[in-house]
Amino acid sequence: MKMLRKYTYFLLVTPTLIYLIMFWFVPLLNVLTISFTERDTYIIGNPVYVGFKNYFRIASDYVSTIRNTILFPLAAAFIDLLVGFPLAYLLVRRKVLFTNLIRASLIFPYFGDIYVSYGLWNMFLPGGLFDYFYEITGISYREILYRPQAVIMGFSIFTLPFMVLYASSSLVEIDETIEHAALTLGATPVKTFFKVVLPLAAPGVIAGFIACFGWNLGGYLIPLLLGGVESSNVMTVRIVELSLRIHEYGVASALAIVLIAITIFSTYLTFKITKALE
Repeated sequence: MKMLRKYTYFLLVTPTLIYLIMFWFVPLLNVLTISFTERDTYIIGNPVYVGFKNYFRIASDYVSTIRNTILFPLAAAFIDLLVGFPLAYLLVRRKVLFTNLIRASLIFPYFGDIYVSYGLWNMFLPGGLFDYFYEITGISYREILYRPQAVIMGFSIFTLPFMVLYASSSLVEIDETIEHAALTLGATPVKTFFKVVLPLAAPGVIAGFIACFGWNLGGYLIPLLLGGVESSNVMTVRIVELSLRIHEYGVASALAIVLIAITIFSTYLTFKITKALE
């Protein structure tokens, strides 16, 4: 009977294992292999292996690209924390008008960043929603768009719902009577928030912060449309440019492997930190 149950479990997970191997491990292994080859030699069927040459090139020529890829999402995650946690608190603890509508709108990042990137791009272009603002202030749209700040703003808008969702899930678990007890014992609302609510909600807040950071690591359209030539210098844009325009598939694959490694590490960090704080 035990043997039958064991084989039954194995048969049940077999389709999942096949799916992961075929569509995750095999493509990843393929990208890793290409990262050790010269230019497009692997693609044309005559691979020339160059060892870690492409990775050494990344370490020398793409330092600013890796820096932007990390700093832009990190700054956006801080903005999400500052804006998203108070919003989550209001949605959980206070009666806010159109609460259900706000919560329903929090799923929009799952549809992709095209809505944020294209929408903001059109709003700030001449003839867009802010055209009247340009006329009054004399500011050019180029002073707002095509800068690092525009990319960070786009990232923060895109991932704000994740911070709200993660923080809300932690706040729901906190008994409201704990806050009332702190207020009764003489703590001010501000002190109660920072000394009681925030520490108890820390696992959700940290998970939300790293989720916002990790989600934006793979952002492509936001830096491409809002960043211009200089501020779109992030790994996702460079990978597409190197592979499709310059045919430097080796370097592009090496960049992809580095990006995957950063993403996996940030996800692992999320699990470790949230587990330690529980």
